[in-house]
Amino acid sequence: MRHTVAAWGLFAALGLAVLPVSAQYNFHFGRNKIQYENFDWNVLKTEHFDVYFYPEMQELAEHGAAFAEEAYAELQNRFNFSVTRRVPIVFYSSNLHFKQTNIFDGFIPDGVGGFYEFLKGRVVIPANGNLHRFRRVVRHEMVHVFTMHKLARVYRDYRIPIDRYLPLWFTEGIAEYWSGPQDYQHEMIMRDAVYSNYLVPLENIYRIRGTYVMYKEGEALCRYIAETYGEDKLLQLIEDAWINRDFRKVMEHTLQESLSDIASGWQEWLRETYYTRLDAAESPTLITEGISVRGFNSKPVFYQMQDGQRRILFTGNHGGYSNVFYVDVDSMYVPLDKPRVLIRGERNNQFESFHLLESRMGVSKDGRLAFVTKSGETDVIHTYDLESGKNGRMYGFDEIIALYSPTWSPDGSRIAFVAIDESGFIDLYVYDTEYDRLERLTDDSYDERDPAWSPDGRFLVFSSDRTSKGFDDAYNLFTYELETGAIDYVTFGTQHDFSPNWSPDGNQIIYTSTRKDSTGRYGAQDIYVIDAALRPPVIASTGLGTREGEGPEPSVRWKKRLTQLTTAAYDPVWTRDGQMVFSTFENYRFTVRSLGGLDTLLNQPVSERPEYLAEASGETWEFPRIDADTATDRLRYRRRYGLDIAQGQISSSAVWGTSGAAVLAFSDLMGNDRFFVTLYSTSQYTGDFLRGLNVNISRIHLNRRANFGYGVYRYGGLRYDLTDPDAPTEFPRFWEEVWGGFGAVSYPLSMFRRVEVATSLSWDDKQIPQRRIDRQALLLTNQISLVHDNALFGANGPMVGWRGRISAAYTTDLLYSNVNYITLEADFRHYLRLSRRVTFASRALGRMNHGREARLWFMGGSWDLRGYPLFDVRGKKAWFTSHELRFPLLDNPSVYVPPLAIIGVVNLRGALFFDAAHAWNDKYDQRIYQIYAGETLGAAGFGFRLNLFGGLVLRYDLGYRFRDEFKSRDPSLFRQFFFGFDF
Repeated sequence: MRHTVAAWGLFAALGLAVLPVSAQYNFHFGRNKIQYENFDWNVLKTEHFDVYFYPEMQELAEHGAAFAEEAYAELQNRFNFSVTRRVPIVFYSSNLHFKQTNIFDGFIPDGVGGFYEFLKGRVVIPANGNLHRFRRVVRHEMVHVFTMHKLARVYRDYRIPIDRYLPLWFTEGIAEYWSGPQDYQHEMIMRDAVYSNYLVPLENIYRIRGTYVMYKEGEALCRYIAETYGEDKLLQLIEDAWINRDFRKVMEHTLQESLSDIASGWQEWLRETYYTRLDAAESPTLITEGISVRGFNSKPVFYQMQDGQRRILFTGNHGGYSNVFYVDVDSMYVPLDKPRVLIRGERNNQFESFHLLESRMGVSKDGRLAFVTKSGETDVIHTYDLESGKNGRMYGFDEIIALYSPTWSPDGSRIAFVAIDESGFIDLYVYDTEYDRLERLTDDSYDERDPAWSPDGRFLVFSSDRTSKGFDDAYNLFTYELETGAIDYVTFGTQHDFSPNWSPDGNQIIYTSTRKDSTGRYGAQDIYVIDAALRPPVIASTGLGTREGEGPEPSVRWKKRLTQLTTAAYDPVWTRDGQMVFSTFENYRFTVRSLGGLDTLLNQPVSERPEYLAEASGETWEFPRIDADTATDRLRYRRRYGLDIAQGQISSSAVWGTSGAAVLAFSDLMGNDRFFVTLYSTSQYTGDFLRGLNVNISRIHLNRRANFGYGVYRYGGLRYDLTDPDAPTEFPRFWEEVWGGFGAVSYPLSMFRRVEVATSLSWDDKQIPQRRIDRQALLLTNQISLVHDNALFGANGPMVGWRGRISAAYTTDLLYSNVNYITLEADFRHYLRLSRRVTFASRALGRMNHGREARLWFMGGSWDLRGYPLFDVRGKKAWFTSHELRFPLLDNPSVYVPPLAIIGVVNLRGALFFDAAHAWNDKYDQRIYQIYAGETLGAAGFGFRLNLFGGLVLRYDLGYRFRDEFKSRDPSLFRQFFFGFDF
């Protein structure tokens, strides 16, 4: 779980400005989701959609609008249904712009291609340079639109409450299936799942909910249903969803078979589909040397140090932060030690995040490593001197948003890369580091990937869909001649050719390729080598040099297939001493491996048909567009507000009487401008309604880097407040009426650090008859905080990193000086990862309120000082420390006890803990027994943490309490049950 500080975090800060200590436990931390750009939104109205875009990406939006209408026409027939309301579609030109959206409050990782938001029916999609992928994602989200609208219609027709949801595997599976033919990534995942035996049966598919494997298994299930029972059964499953809340029963009713028969039939269908291809395939584990096989590893590069040491570098994630790693290897490329971290990522703004699966690294001859990270609003290229171990220069460009795959020229003066500008299209660039000059080599709508510089510096080889087969989503290799700007084919066909690299002598090019077989499915992604230069064909006995009915071609490129793997190879590198280093995907893991004997493989007889480049045509292709300039309904974006949340409750108590409350939230379509309204009454009888009416109205603006909000409030009636110093200690209940206004600003310095400023001005009338207090004050509160958070979350709480918050506030009575106090607070939490699943967590906290009518802090309970009654330890000043050793007890308990899956049990973890605290008022050792003030308290013991549904953590602690500066210990164990994530 990862927290963001957006609307809800700022809303809490506004509440904090009103009641400075009302949020001791919540909303203190969280990373920042930063809005760097203030987009100038336009609206293109098509027949069925309102398409939102900014002018810089107009051409992409025109393509997207055409894709949406194209999908609508097809899905209208598939679903036998029309969506009767206009659908809003919001386009972003790149993933980095997409990450800034406020339509979704959480963080968006690199791999997310878009989403359909159910609340207001909004579709949000980034383009990211690839029109084929863009079109497929638009179609995917359109399937979601039709599915949800069709399902709502079915429920209305049968008068079923709209509180039933189709399982995620089905909604995502049918969206993938109906968005287009299975792609090579689908085939790679499913082939590996079958071969490596991690395929999850249909009966247990809920166990992988939300994972990438679930998407692909869901797609395979939908394809199986369509091929076995008929395409119409997929629609019928939606139409029959009203029959039973359990979708498994719906499947049995619709498909007229038991769930076990459906599941076993699917498994048999998968075995028949994939096992037949295993005859000549080889497992990467069996034929290669593992260099880094733990965790996630990708994009390897090779460098030989000046002392002769061979070094493999790669990006990876070994269960925590993403980093650049290195491994030293011997002459046979056997690792000399385990992987070590070279560059630490995801901890500060400089190396905010790596594009792990998208961007290669490059190494110059003199040992300068070039790699890309997100740094603030754009990507930048970093350099690192491998010989000295020091960071080098950083290169960023105003006109470029996203960067990928930098490669050094042979003389080390220039860097080539591909990049996306605000238009959303990706092109080839070269940057001259000596003269600080950026040159754009291509400027078109085609996709370019993974450039590599030839050893003589004359050419760049790259992968692109600019081939005449590109309309069918083919990728071929091309060379770009730097002197003339000429672009020539290296490979040609309907396959996917990626990740080219030159041999050290420049005569050959190594690359990966995946091709469709006779069934139309993509096979394994293998490594090939091809001649870098055209040459006359050799008429071999195999006949590979000629085609039937024709004489020899005037020129061809000979190619050889070097591997025949079960799954996939990525990013091959040809080292100086004739070895091959690459990454593989196997057993749902990316590993870095080496393959020796390259000379032997290259000397084998040619077994592949050569590339007949005479077949390659200069034909261009393009997707359809809806011209926004000539459209009659192109408008500027105007804010219109809709209801997001409406929730209410009513309660009755012998002490508090009957009370009710309601919460309303409104926002505009972009989620940038939000209103929150809270109403509740503490009246005890009808005539007292207005006096006990409480109202809070606030507005929050999120469209700029500095998020700010303001509002007004009125609180009145009986109040229970543990923090008020004048209230009775045992039962702090009194009457108070407060009128006021407030404002707050949250300014992110980076993704990991921010400054918060809040202020409030209020009229406060407090009456405590038991103590004969009738106090009035005009209160002004100002607060400033500095927050840092780079912690990574696991299922139950933070695992690694640290969090800190320092706050200072001043509250004063402007009229009567009845109130005048300062507030200081410091809270630091550190998480040391001892192993992949074991964390040692430490927390140190100090708080102080000092002055006239200074409020009390409170502790006690499972969230801080365990073993003591909830919130019963109180004082104007306090310190607290806690230390925990967190470790697993049982992962996936439902595997051992299947009924636990019904109640959503995710994991069971344990914790050894030690807590210590001290709260006091005026004197450190002045005892106030009712609130445990004036003495050092402690607790030590063992805790259980049970995660339900991935979001609710139940806590059960048992141990011993310590009193009187740890001089005494309670004789009996305490037992405490509560809920909440670990600190």
